[in-house]
Amino acid sequence: MRVKCGVEQMKKIVMYSVVIIAIIVLLSGCSIIQMEKGDSKINKIESIPFIQNQLYAVAYLGYEEINELSFYIQKYLDSENIPIHYLSQGEYYLVIPRYSNMSLSLYKNDIETMDPSLIFEEKECRPFIIQCNVSDIFSDATICFTYNDETIEFSPYISLKDGTVMVGDRGINITK
Repeated sequence: MRVKCGVEQMKKIVMYSVVIIAIIVLLSGCSIIQMEKGDSKINKIESIPFIQNQLYAVAYLGYEEINELSFYIQKYLDSENIPIHYLSQGEYYLVIPRYSNMSLSLYKNDIETMDPSLIFEEKECRPFIIQCNVSDIFSDATICFTYNDETIEFSPYISLKDGTVMVGDRGINITK
């Protein structure tokens, strides 16, 4: 009789152990699925190799049509919903601010008067695409970021000297 009770207790212990292990496996599987679905709190922008004082990243996407955008979305962005600002029929650039609490002012530069006109503002900037620079010799876009009471501005363009993407002193070129 003692042996029967001992065997039954052992069966209960084994059964409870199996149930507990199954629950642990199921719960860990749920967290893996959530991470695969993008529910993780890791921000892809953090994978951009910014150095100390760089405040934005720029990638050249093509002339008159957007190329390779899926590569940059997969590697650096958390959303496919990226606004596009059309200034002129020219080059496309992806601009990614380093910090979400940066503000953005976007200006269109007049080729005849050289005067800038404010066309867009955003207090908490997010990544965007800009089409600009219909001319090789005149940048018709000025992008201004403000962060911690400091305002920096730049105009993205392709160097006529060597074909490199010029992104200003405080940016990083992430064009592949």
